[in-house]
Amino acid sequence: MSPQHKTLLTAAFAALGPERVTRGLKATGHGWRDCFPALAMSGKPDALARSFDKRWRKEHFVSTLLGVRVGVILEIVTAWDHQEGELRALAAEWLELNRTAVPTGPVVGA
Repeated sequence: MSPQHKTLLTAAFAALGPERVTRGLKATGHGWRDCFPALAMSGKPDALARSFDKRWRKEHFVSTLLGVRVGVILEIVTAWDHQEGELRALAAEWLELNRTAVPTGPVVGA
């Protein structure tokens, strides 16, 4: 994983916050119903996906919810799908450095 990719991913982690990154690491799937961003943002499978069932540009919707550029969301989704182990390791490292941050709640249904 390149330094540029790591920078984008850590920007996504910072936007999510430690609590959401921790929830995202519990993900096991690779669809919008059960992937890292879905669990990170909503806390449970299907919750985020239900909020945008009729949207075809899901990355744009999620980027707006999170307040980051679409490229950041695309990077995290791509890394989750193709470099899951490296993403998990980077997230664990980021969490270790950011333990004292304030917890955040789910975005969906707020």
